[in-house]
Amino acid sequence: MSTIKIGSLLVRTLAKPVANSIKTQAKQHPKFREFCINVAQGSHTLEMTLKMKFLGYKTEKIRPLNDARAIESGANFLSEAFVFAVAASVIIAESWRSRATAKNRRNYVDDALENLENQNKTMTELLEETRQLNRTNEERLKQIEEDNIHLRKILDEILSVSMGLKHHTTYEQQQPTIIQLPGIS
Repeated sequence: MSTIKIGSLLVRTLAKPVANSIKTQAKQHPKFREFCINVAQGSHTLEMTLKMKFLGYKTEKIRPLNDARAIESGANFLSEAFVFAVAASVIIAESWRSRATAKNRRNYVDDALENLENQNKTMTELLEETRQLNRTNEERLKQIEEDNIHLRKILDEILSVSMGLKHHTTYEQQQPTIIQLPGIS
């Protein structure tokens, strides 16, 4: 950012000697001198016409500038126009750069927001999947606990019968229960 500002200051500073060069070239080269005279006479005519209209005078024939004054005025006009064009181009370039930076920043924020939304969606799906697995595991644990209680009763009965503490019940009196062991079909 500061490099660009220093660069623009450098360009504007270099534009002033170029403007002075325009002034000296206007005095030395005949075609450029004619061009400066035409520019100066046109701007003088426009300026005087506008002054007369704004001040309420009637429009009269406007006397042209003498050549020395026209060359000086035209060279000043062209040099000032050059400095103005350089300054305007620097401002436009800075405006374009800041707009591009803002656009890139908006794109980055939009991309980051979209990325966060996708991550949020993925995390929500994972959370729901984890809840479902948790419910399944709780149901399975409950079934295993019930099977464990049932197996403990059978083991207690087997131990009681084998130690002679209890008589064996016949299968006709009690229907045997078929239990499912986990992992065995």
